Amino acid sequence: MIHIPHVAGGSVLLGALYNQVSGALVYGPLFGQVWLDAMNKDKGGEGWIGDSPPKDQMSILLLKEFVLNLGKSWFTGLLLNLTQARSISQAAQLGAFLYFGILVPSVISESMWERRPNDLQKFKLLSGFSSTILLACVMHWWGTA
Repeated sequence: MIHIPHVAGGSVLLGALYNQVSGALVYGPLFGQVWLDAMNKDKGGEGWIGDSPPKDQMSILLLKEFVLNLGKSWFTGLLLNLTQARSISQAAQLGAFLYFGILVPSVISESMWERRPNDLQKFKLLSGFSSTILLACVMHWWGTA
C-alpha cells in the first residue's frame, strides 16, 4: 500500500508564495532583460512576443502558475516528510538530489537536442535551484509535518 504523508497546508502555501515571488524577481527586475534577450535569440527575434497572451489574461496565467507552484510545494513537502528530513541540512540535501538528479540532466539534454542558447539554459538552472534546494529549505524551516 502506498503511504502518502500529511503535508502542512501552511507550508505548501508558503512554498507556493516563495516560488511565485522568486520567479517574479528572477524573470523580472533581477534578470528580466537578460532573459528577454535570450528568448529573442532562441525564437529568432521579438516576433514571439506578439504570440504572447494579451495583458488582460496575465492574471489568469499568474493564477495558473500559482496552482502549479502549490503542486511543486506539496510534492516537495511530501518528499521532505517521506524521507523524514530532520534538519535544514537534510532538506538541502533532498533539494540537491532533486536538482542534480533530475533538473540538471534535463536541462543538459535539452541543450544537446534543442540547441538552445546558453543564457536560456542558465535561467532554467537558476530558477530550478530556487524551486528545489531553496524551496526545500524554506519549507523545512516553516515545518512540513
